Amino acid sequence: MVDLAPPPREQRAPRPFRRPLAAAANSLRRLTVRRRPVTIRFERRDAARAAGLYLAVAGLGFAVLLLLSHHLHYPAEHVLRRWDSANYLSIAEHGYPHQLRYRPNGMPAWSTLAFFPLYPALIWLVHLTGLPFAYAAVLVSWAAAAVAAAGVYTLASSISGRRAGYTCVALWACYPYAFALWVPYSEACFSAALIWALVALLARRWLAAGTLAAVAGTLRPTASVVVGVVMVTALRQLVRDRHWQWQTKPVLGALIAPLGLVFSWLYLGAQVGRLDGWFRAEKAWGQSFDFGRGTAHFFKLVATYREVDVRSLAVVALLGLTAVGILTLVLDRTVPWVLILALAGVWVLAVGTPGSPMSKPRFLLPFLPVALLPLAVAVSRLPRLVRGALYCSGALFAGMYAVGLLLRWPTSP
Repeated sequence: MVDLAPPPREQRAPRPFRRPLAAAANSLRRLTVRRRPVTIRFERRDAARAAGLYLAVAGLGFAVLLLLSHHLHYPAEHVLRRWDSANYLSIAEHGYPHQLRYRPNGMPAWSTLAFFPLYPALIWLVHLTGLPFAYAAVLVSWAAAAVAAAGVYTLASSISGRRAGYTCVALWACYPYAFALWVPYSEACFSAALIWALVALLARRWLAAGTLAAVAGTLRPTASVVVGVVMVTALRQLVRDRHWQWQTKPVLGALIAPLGLVFSWLYLGAQVGRLDGWFRAEKAWGQSFDFGRGTAHFFKLVATYREVDVRSLAVVALLGLTAVGILTLVLDRTVPWVLILALAGVWVLAVGTPGSPMSKPRFLLPFLPVALLPLAVAVSRLPRLVRGALYCSGALFAGMYAVGLLLRWPTSP
């Protein structure tokens, strides 16, 4: 006969030990799970000032890049056609190739089919005004970056206040990999679509969020992160409200969000007459998800001093600091889960893909304002003169670092 009765009272764990543990567990659960509600406030004048602040800080960094390049005898046209810039400009000028090329080992060769179509299309449209392709691309990038900066301010100020909003914009403008917002790269356009999609999600503007996520899907493959965030958030809204028949807008937003990615895959595949054309072309760039094995190998090379230079140390540091930033945001109840999920998603994507290890901090660039929120709050409390000196120093460093990334180091940033 088995006795299922509870043990005598004296055999149970003493209450003095149980109560503090239960209280600590409940406190941690409340701290990490419950989020304070966020009300999105869009002030047109303040957003315009934030865009102006971005242009001032980024303009200083870009000026340093061009001046140092001129001193090193690199013309501006050369600077604007380096690495991925050359691929985007080639698409805008000549279109996509109509066949995949293969290496002797059977692997696909590098091809512009790996680059999504909207940014080259915008360059081509602006070129119709008479601007050369390279300068048309710069105009598109700077205009999109200003729009993105207004979104960064709207997002950060709604969560942490006006001063933190301006600070977040300025810190984003002088990130070491901010050069990708200045030259013909798609990061500026993608940042604008991404940030405003997150703003729309927090404001429960489902159709706008889905549409902006779809636009992001025509710019960069990392749009899969924001598409996933839109779909998960919409599903959570449906589960919370439990009024399935009336919640049409979240459903529509979730259905619209992946359309840009699907269009890009089909459009690029149609160029070579096969549905998996983009996926085949992408293999040449080593961007297939491998659950972090390639990144772990890169970290091993750095740790054993076989792959050590300024860039490799910066990659390790920035990935590590971003992970710390994600943990900090989890513990900060003022930051919505939508933003944490987006930042964690792109971090997992960057770490989980082996190709272009030196480009991983650039992949984080559009999502970086989320990680900068705690730092922006702290920096915003500094005296104005100190903040100005910090922004100027950051812009100068970003410009000098961009010279090395674009012109002096031998592999793509």
